[in-house]
Amino acid sequence: MTSTMFRALGALLLAPMPAAAQGGSATAAPATRICLAPATVEAAPAGVDPVSAVRETFTSFLSGPSLTVQPLSARLQSQVREEAKAGSCAYLLLPTIKHQRKTGGVGLFGKVASGAVQQGAYAASGATSSTVGRVVAGAAAGAATSTAYDYASSSRAKDELTLAYRLESASGAVLLEKSEKRKAQSDGEDLLTPLVQRAAEAVANAAVTASTRGGSE
Repeated sequence: MTSTMFRALGALLLAPMPAAAQGGSATAAPATRICLAPATVEAAPAGVDPVSAVRETFTSFLSGPSLTVQPLSARLQSQVREEAKAGSCAYLLLPTIKHQRKTGGVGLFGKVASGAVQQGAYAASGATSSTVGRVVAGAAAGAATSTAYDYASSSRAKDELTLAYRLESASGAVLLEKSEKRKAQSDGEDLLTPLVQRAAEAVANAAVTASTRGGSE
């Protein structure tokens, strides 16, 4: 009888434990994936690279434990959506940037980079504001990368930067659409980072809220 009890006890101890009993928590939920389309540049001073600056700054703000960013390369709206779908992205972020420079009292105008407007995946004409959830406060000092820093340092006093952005679900529903602008008070003032920071906070909030509610379907 005793040997039988010992054998039974040994078998019980060697049996694999349920996952809940071993570690307590199951595998963490996958991070929300946001595809980032190349920015549409409506106007920009010559010699700057707003497309890379926008991409790198957004990527720096939208990377974290519960968020991942996948920069896309397609320039056409139809193609960028296909690329996002192929990348299994739950959300698609389409930014537009317009950098206007005031010179010689002529008024605001944009010198188109490389002599032509750089076309992105989304044209922001007629973009409208939409209500979003509470924006979580965050801190950021300076531009995120050397490209963003170079772009920031190229600003001149009275330059005006407008950043428009639209967040779509995998089904194409518009979850967030907004436009904000900022005017430089001095040469070299970083206009992009504060705008992207506020936009990223709103985008993150909208994406996480939609994911919680199953809104990316």
